[in-house]
Amino acid sequence: MGTYLEQYGVEDEHRSRIIRRIIFSLIGMLVLGVAAYFALKDHSEKQKASDFLALVNSGKYEDAYRVWGCTAAHPCPNYDMKRFMQDWGPAKKAASPWKVASVDGCRQFVTVNVEATGAELQSLSVQRSDDSLGFAPGPECQEMKWRWKQFFDRILGRGNKS
Repeated sequence: MGTYLEQYGVEDEHRSRIIRRIIFSLIGMLVLGVAAYFALKDHSEKQKASDFLALVNSGKYEDAYRVWGCTAAHPCPNYDMKRFMQDWGPAKKAASPWKVASVDGCRQFVTVNVEATGAELQSLSVQRSDDSLGFAPGPECQEMKWRWKQFFDRILGRGNKS
């Protein structure tokens, strides 16, 4: 009779351990999935802007103009090659290469802010539908959305101290 009582409740404990492992695994996968979503949701648009900047930084302005969505044979309306060279060419006199400063995702497009030493901040817009480039209306989205980064920066005291 001693062996029967020694085994009493062992199966229940084993079953509850398995259930706890399954629950914690599901919660962990959910947290990883949400983190991956937020880390990768604007990745292709940011990569498009980075490819454009790599061409501009290497001096391949015709290729960069093509990535912008225009060609010398078919220039964009109100943005011909001459204007493009004024904005991105050697006349801009940027002391360092252009690089991505920040990214802000909107519903229909992603605002990619790019900067270079000696030049003012430029806000690019990459459309989500067709990955076309253009100038963004502002450095960040104007639509209503949660701004978690600014929220935590203010709480932790890393925001603007004015």
